[in-house]
Amino acid sequence: MFILAHLGFTAAPGALVAGWWGENRGFLSRVPDMRWLLAGAVLPDAIDKFIGQMLFRPYFQNGRIFAHTFMLTLLVFVAGTYEWKRRGDSRILLLAFGLASHLVLDRIWIEPTTALWPALGPFVRHPSMQSVFEQIREYLGDPSFWATELAGAALLVASLRYLGVKSLRDLKAFIVSGTTPALEQFAPGYSD
Repeated sequence: MFILAHLGFTAAPGALVAGWWGENRGFLSRVPDMRWLLAGAVLPDAIDKFIGQMLFRPYFQNGRIFAHTFMLTLLVFVAGTYEWKRRGDSRILLLAFGLASHLVLDRIWIEPTTALWPALGPFVRHPSMQSVFEQIREYLGDPSFWATELAGAALLVASLRYLGVKSLRDLKAFIVSGTTPALEQFAPGYSD
């Protein structure tokens, strides 16, 4: 999966849960900043492709290393839970959910050495792995890539609309501050 697929397939359930939570339980301290969820959805590839396939390619020869492990997701989840309970800040917890979503969408369990690192030893090296640019070129010619990217784009747009992002002004506010009209109404102290 690529960027739009990861974003869309993460945003859809995230938006539904955030909407349900706000409507049924309300937000105690602040409205969740959904940008953190979306960042977590793409962060493993941003980190691991850069480190494992570009910066230290001769050593790792793998685009799924540290950020694709259950260990990192678990550590971020624990830190996020602590911050949420201590200060009511859900950002790190949302990042953890985004990381977990990425691992699920990548079906990381089919690579147990990576998923369970460091328990099963070092990361597997793939000496015949193409460069990032060769992989991108191959993906661009694959119809299933385009299908998942278009589905992800549609889900991302639908999720943002569900959260009340219906204009360029709303989109700009979301990008800059992480706020969405549908969730803001559940903010503590909100008055219409």
